[in-house]
Amino acid sequence: MKITETKYKNIDAIRMESQSIAVTMLPGSGAKIQSIFDKKAGKEILFQSYRPDFRMADYGDPFPWGDMSGFDEVFPTIDECFYPSGPWKGTYIPDHGEVWTLPWDCRIEDERIKFRVHGIKFPYSLEKTVEFIRDDCFRMSYRVENLSCFDLYSIWCPHPFFKVDEPTTHVILPPSVKEVISTCGLDNKLGAYGRIHSWPVTNLEDGTPYDISDVKDPPYPEKCEKFYAVQTPEEGWCALHNTITGYAVGLSYPVEQLPYLGVWEGIIDGMYVTALEPVTGSLDRLDLAVLAGKAGMIPARGTVEWYLNITLGVVEQISRISKEGEIFS
Repeated sequence: MKITETKYKNIDAIRMESQSIAVTMLPGSGAKIQSIFDKKAGKEILFQSYRPDFRMADYGDPFPWGDMSGFDEVFPTIDECFYPSGPWKGTYIPDHGEVWTLPWDCRIEDERIKFRVHGIKFPYSLEKTVEFIRDDCFRMSYRVENLSCFDLYSIWCPHPFFKVDEPTTHVILPPSVKEVISTCGLDNKLGAYGRIHSWPVTNLEDGTPYDISDVKDPPYPEKCEKFYAVQTPEEGWCALHNTITGYAVGLSYPVEQLPYLGVWEGIIDGMYVTALEPVTGSLDRLDLAVLAGKAGMIPARGTVEWYLNITLGVVEQISRISKEGEIFS
């Protein structure tokens, strides 16, 4: 394993490599994971913008004003809203939260890279430690600390734009997921916010069967769908899998700390993109999550910790992914 300082386009970057995977991160832009490159397959996993320069966003900018690429950290909300209660009631929280636009402190410790950032409108610190746990799997360990004497509601969401450039690529959710709920406010095949569908195949309003899990088929030029598993998945994993080539991107995580599972499927610059999002709070908007009793909460003067593994590999099918990121057929 090696760690090097480098450049991504016009911005400073840091790269961590195993024999199989190279992970490039941008400390000055939200500690974004900009690239996950499979060295054995010669394959970039994350969507990359076609612009020659990286597009930096300022604090409070709408998310589309940023580079719209890679893997962003989203906290303490996904959709913009106003904080719903307590001493911060009525405080505006920007689109996709605070931390994706901020520079993070960064340091190398042995074979780990540690990042840290502090909130702007809210009293918290968020830490992320990135390390390889196997040649084909790296882990991001998180720790958020509430620096105040009041409980702090929040949603943390990983926002990886996994590019889908091959047909027959499917979103694989664990067997306990039977239904999903649409949370996209834009016109889409899954219908209005709050509509519930069977998973993975549902019937559209006109009665047509529709495989929600198939990212590219049927062709859907303006695709933009966001949905959550209705019930908390029991297993703590999800994946993208190509049923022809067997190529898989697997995520595994502690379901006790990340009890909700969201998926976004859409198109950016003509490329089909999917985000797999195990989260601390559901429904995208922090105010709605609090109202529904589905928000994460950091206790006063307390901390919350969790992790997320990403594994790359080739398997005939996916039956489960272990807590250590091992994909089983």
